[in-house]
Amino acid sequence: MNPDEPTWEDLNAYADGELSDERAAEVAAALGRDPELADQLAVLHRLKGATQDMARDLAQDAPADLTAALPAVQSRPAAWIRSGIALAAAVALVMLVGSLWIFVKPPPHPHEVWADRAWDAHALWDVAAEHRPQDQPAALRAAQQKVGPAAFVPDLLSAGLVLERVAQGPKIDGRLSFHLGYRGARGCRLSLFMLPGSIGLTAQMQDLGVAETQVPGRQAVAWQAGGVSTLLLAEGMDPLRFAEIARRIFHASLEQRTFDAETRQALQRSHSESERCRA
Repeated sequence: MNPDEPTWEDLNAYADGELSDERAAEVAAALGRDPELADQLAVLHRLKGATQDMARDLAQDAPADLTAALPAVQSRPAAWIRSGIALAAAVALVMLVGSLWIFVKPPPHPHEVWADRAWDAHALWDVAAEHRPQDQPAALRAAQQKVGPAAFVPDLLSAGLVLERVAQGPKIDGRLSFHLGYRGARGCRLSLFMLPGSIGLTAQMQDLGVAETQVPGRQAVAWQAGGVSTLLLAEGMDPLRFAEIARRIFHASLEQRTFDAETRQALQRSHSESERCRA
């Protein structure tokens, strides 16, 4: 450390105008070279102003017997007063840092940003009210070709859902995702979003539902499989039905296989036993 570098005591005395001319010139030169040091001095000035205002307010509100004792306190050396202000400034700084630690929210995770944008795309799809393709097998093949071989495009006819939408989804980190929209005959809509590459998800299904969105009736899960980040969401769907669909798509995407007979029967049963969607 440079012995001529200003210390906290030097900055404090400089702010009070109590340094010698020579030392004040050295501190001023150091402030001109070091923006961080200049910021510290600016903070010190603000803290001193705040503590002095507080002291004046306390003095005005103090009882008469305490006010009578103030001359004795004010007669003490300026160094004692300066050290008191420095202590008050340090306490105020600690309180400020503590407040920032409590209230400053960290930036959202990329998959949370993706989920927020995906909900917007889900709502816009409903407004668009696209027509259902008549040939579902052909629509599924076209969707698979569009999203690429690494992604899993599920056939959800057994779950009472028809592929209706294949479009670009929201962009994350400069990468475009794909949006597959499935619609049922009882008001249900299910959106499946796929994004090439990783955004911090794992091969474990992660719940991004009501706890994340704070919107009752919204359900969303996300995972990564085969180098593809996957997000599944629905609103107003029977929770048990959504959980069954999500679990089946999740496992099939990890294993890169189509639904077997047992899976299709389970999806059909879940559909028949579920309530009408409330979206």
